[in-house]
Amino acid sequence: MIKLSIIIPAYNAATYLPTCLESCCRQDLPPAEYEVVVVNDGSTDDTPGLVEAMAGEYPNIRLVTQQNKGNGAARNTGVEQAHGSHILFLDADDYLAHNTLGTLMALVEKHKLDILGFDSRNVTDSDQVTPVNAGAVPKDVRVMSGIDFLGTYNYKAEVWWYITNRNFYLSSGQRFYDRKFVQDSYLTPTLFSKAGRTAYLDLDVHRYRQSQNSITRKKSATHLNQHFEDLSFSIAQLYRLRHRLMDEGVNNQDALRRLHVKQQRYVLIVIVRFIRSSLPTDYLRKMLAEYRSLEAYPMHRILSNVDYRNMTFIMLTFVFNRTYLLFPLIGIYRKIRSPFKKLKG
Repeated sequence: MIKLSIIIPAYNAATYLPTCLESCCRQDLPPAEYEVVVVNDGSTDDTPGLVEAMAGEYPNIRLVTQQNKGNGAARNTGVEQAHGSHILFLDADDYLAHNTLGTLMALVEKHKLDILGFDSRNVTDSDQVTPVNAGAVPKDVRVMSGIDFLGTYNYKAEVWWYITNRNFYLSSGQRFYDRKFVQDSYLTPTLFSKAGRTAYLDLDVHRYRQSQNSITRKKSATHLNQHFEDLSFSIAQLYRLRHRLMDEGVNNQDALRRLHVKQQRYVLIVIVRFIRSSLPTDYLRKMLAEYRSLEAYPMHRILSNVDYRNMTFIMLTFVFNRTYLLFPLIGIYRKIRSPFKKLKG
């Protein structure tokens, strides 16, 4: 019986994929109990050949190929093709600490969890394969509803922080949208809102590889417009989720507040990125008007979360919440920055 399917969308991922796959196969689970499903999303490099070569060494690696449809569609395909009773999403440039999945799966099965969360570390190389707290598994795992999870933890939206029961995932009706950025931002809390049994384990499992070439760091007008559009979509989806839960009678105020805070944090990201762009200020004015209608701006809720209650967030929200300060700041920043950009050129 296959207990776990690790789903990896891959587009032109030949540079980092060997590390990713090797980490998936250096686990304390019998190979017959889990599979690694790589969804080749129309790669034009040697990604499919590399996967097939490694599958010759590790028979539980499986290649699925489709035309290029995007990361979300590749994840959807992976779920459809998975044979495991549980799923774990992993990006092709990230990897896992060795011998950690056995502990996670034992707890998932013991407590019959819909979702289990764990820890991740930011890295810049491929060598951080030993978990920093290996063996530090608590005797008692606190099991709670997904709503209580949202209210208790400053949850991470990225899906690779979690192992999820596949039947629960399918029955939830949730799928990834055809969007380039922040798809997890509304899918993850929506899944939690429907989950009956969840838990968090303070175990170092995942490695997020930081890259200067990340698509969220690019500054072209096309990328910025897409990023802003997708962030705005996420803000609207979180608004709908929050109000759906209130309509259903959910009275966990901590959970509702946290969803509101997440909305406003995305607004803050939009403003920061906009200031650094060269887009006209009317563009931002239109977005802020939309965010007002979604109760996401001004950002009065964000400081109610202890994780954001520091001097940086206090100063940013003070200025950003006041358009009579925000727009002059944008003008000043761009005037100061312009000569330095010419010097760099």
